[in-house]
Formats: sequence, structure tokens, C-alpha cells
Amino acid sequence: MLRIERLVTEDGEPLAEEKWPNVPGARVHVVKEWVYPEDEYDEESEDYEPAEPYQQYVPVWVVTDLAASGLRRRGGSGSSTADSSNKGENEEEAEAQREQQRQERRRVIANNKAWASAETVRREWLATFVARKIAPKGAEALICEAVVTGHHSLSKAMDHRHPMLFTLLGVDVPTGYYGAGHDECRKIANKASTPKTATMTTLAAVVAAWEATTGKHSWRNPSAWDARVLGALVEWGYQPSEVERILLGEEQQPTTDEDASDNADDNADEASDNADDNADEASDSAA
Repeated sequence: MLRIERLVTEDGEPLAEEKWPNVPGARVHVVKEWVYPEDEYDEESEDYEPAEPYQQYVPVWVVTDLAASGLRRRGGSGSSTADSSNKGENEEEAEAQREQQRQERRRVIANNKAWASAETVRREWLATFVARKIAPKGAEALICEAVVTGHHSLSKAMDHRHPMLFTLLGVDVPTGYYGAGHDECRKIANKASTPKTATMTTLAAVVAAWEATTGKHSWRNPSAWDARVLGALVEWGYQPSEVERILLGEEQQPTTDEDASDNADDNADEASDNADDNADEASDSAA
């Protein structure tokens, strides 16, 4: 049985849908198909989750006798041999495309989960970093770039009185309108009484502003500023996870079951070696 929508007339033209019921041997079948929704996501949302594929029943028009229908396959000559060959090629191509979509969907789900975990670790590290008294080497250049270019992440943070900076510093985020948070910002600025502490405080504001704009969308659409800031953090001691390295332009390395098995074997061997070393050390001490 072949779907009429995939067939053409002898002239190579698709048959108008209203004529499908008149095709000799035409039938309507109900089949179950996978649907892969093209989900749209908000770049500002940190709660984005990709739409999951699902199955649904759909009616399709088919022909049970290709020769009697007066139709033929697209690009086919009409011969049974060519039809059989084309059918196999089309089915293989369609299945390859479906498998590629499934793999991409699995990758999105896995990376979203990995990003959520990495975010917790990164913000814990940043909370310690912004509490420093002296800025690390290269801080001035990052501050200059953010301020002079008027990067939107910093502009947005300034408009909203630096809520992420308050969070990283452990300060309650002010709520309300008409200047809410102004006094808290002034207190933070007044504490920076020396050139070194002022530089560090400004760096903290720049980094916190960038962090506030990150989310699960970041690994899917990394920007040059993402690479710039995260690259600086790496230079200053931060250890990025695999999903965060995508922001640095590094290709993600797939993990296979074989790799996981190899890692498990390596860990088991290492544990065995350590146990033997400890036993030898204990024996030497007793002697």
C-alpha cells in the first residue's frame, strides 16, 4: 500500500487532494505516527524544556494496486523493479532522518539537565569569586569591554539594580518599583573604598550581569560574549563542565555505553591497585 500524497500522475504532477477518493483502489487507513514538534523557546526563560515527541493516530489515503491507480512514484519509471528499489531507498532515508531527530532530541534533554546541574556549581563558585578583595589579572580589560560597548547584559542588570549580584553576595534582592535597590547598590559601592576593591566590585557586577542572562538556551546558541566571560572565568580558576565548554567553541564529545564500561573497568582496576598498595603499606608498618 502506498500513500497517494507520495505519488504523482503519469505527467509527474501531484494529484489534487479532492480527487483522491476517485482513484481506483483508494482506501483510507488509520496509522500511528511519531510527531516531533518544532518547539519554540524563550531565550530569557530558564525553565525551558524541549517538547517531547509523541504518537498519534492519523488517517491517510492509500492505494492497494499501484498499476490500477494510474499513478506512479515520484521520480520513478513505473516498473515494479524501480518501484521496489525506490521504496526501499525512501524508507531507509526516512528512517535515517527520524533517527537523527531522535538523537538530537535526546541530546537536548541530556544537555538541559547537565546545564541545570552546572548552573548550581557555577553559581556556588561565583559566590566565592565575587567576595574577593582584589581582582584577578585581566579583569580591567573585561570591565572595559562590557562598559564601553554597553553590553546588553550589563545594561539590563543596571536597569534592574543588579539582582544577580545581590544573590551572589548573599544580599536580599529588593522588590518594588521607583528606585527599589538603589540604597543597597550604594552600600555595595561605598564598601569599595580602595582602587583595588572598586575594581573587584565592578568586575563582580559585570560577571553577575552575564550570569543573570545565562540559561538552558546558552549552550544551544552561545554568543561571543558567553565565550569571552566564561573563558575569563576559566583563566581565573573555574573548571567548566562538558556542556559549558560548548560556549567556548569546544565540540561536545558523545559518551557511549562502551566508554562508560571502560571507565567502570578503569575505576575498578584503580580501586584494586589502591587496595593492594594500602595492604603492602600496612604490612611494611607492621614489620
